[in-house]
Amino acid sequence: MTDDTLVEQFGLAVPVIQAPMAGISSAEVVIAASQAGFLGSLGAGMMSPADIETSLCQIRSATASAFNVNLFIVDHLPNYHLEPQETLFLRHIYEKLELDFVLPAQYAPSFHEQFEVLLHGKPPVASFTFGILTREQVSSLHAQGIFVYGTATTTAEAQAWVEVGADGVCAQGIEAGGHRGSFLSDGKNGVGLLPLVREIVRDVPIPVIAAGGIMDGAGIVAAISLGAEAVQMGTAFLGSADAALTPAYKTALAQHLPAESTILTNVFSGRLARGIYNQFIAEYGGRQPLPYPVQNALTQALRKKATQDGDVENMSLWAGQGLRLIRDISFKELAMTLQDEMHTTIKKVNAALSVAMRCGRNG
Repeated sequence: MTDDTLVEQFGLAVPVIQAPMAGISSAEVVIAASQAGFLGSLGAGMMSPADIETSLCQIRSATASAFNVNLFIVDHLPNYHLEPQETLFLRHIYEKLELDFVLPAQYAPSFHEQFEVLLHGKPPVASFTFGILTREQVSSLHAQGIFVYGTATTTAEAQAWVEVGADGVCAQGIEAGGHRGSFLSDGKNGVGLLPLVREIVRDVPIPVIAAGGIMDGAGIVAAISLGAEAVQMGTAFLGSADAALTPAYKTALAQHLPAESTILTNVFSGRLARGIYNQFIAEYGGRQPLPYPVQNALTQALRKKATQDGDVENMSLWAGQGLRLIRDISFKELAMTLQDEMHTTIKKVNAALSVAMRCGRNG
């Protein structure tokens, strides 16, 4: 690990990592983000090893900028046995949407096979969610020159990443959109970003990346003032045409809904994730879901059909609590806007602090 900051190490125009959003942050999104001056991230958690390899080649052929590949550390449960009664309510939904209920060939790709692709593909950065690597796995990534960071929703999880030798940790506040990265807790009683970052910065010796509800330059300055070296933003990128969302998803986000329109739910995937509250969550959110990734695999066809039909009431509309601040601008425009906002915020903070310090001395 070098003494350079993350911005210096990866040549970033702004201290921002474009969050790895599975199903959204494709190779094209990574390229656009990295070329705009962010650290682009490939959300590869649900991608096959072959597709990850193809995406790595595509990214490298288009940009020399640094980028990140994110994987989910999960058991893909190849031998999970489904009892007929466990799928009754899902079969009912399938019938309602006039779909055939077919069990998938596998519930999720094999993490170990995905991990091997990382070792051979050697992305500049690899990040991990839902679990913890072994010290040996981290060492094998380091041997390939890969910077490693993991997601933590508590200080204990951050310390666990330190113990296995990670280079950094992403502190994910309860405000964040998409899946909770918890692995030592159930993620239900999450901590807000402000106290979480302060706790983790105080307790761990590695760089901290702040994630959750950050939408503008003021938010970036606030997070760095708390001790983070960089931030990870996902929802802030979703308003852009560069994100290539489906029209229905984009329309839902364009309503600039308030923070309270989002909710943590496990109904779509079996793991808690934050998204826009809709009819599917209202009707089925009270049920005990199957474990991840089984629930995720069994609802995939439902979500795909809803997406094709533009049916936002049955889609998983992942978004963080900052969704009201979404902007419809390109990634390049977003980078420039964030730079301007950071400069403006720093001036305001300096002015306010200088007045307070003068008053304190004169008091």
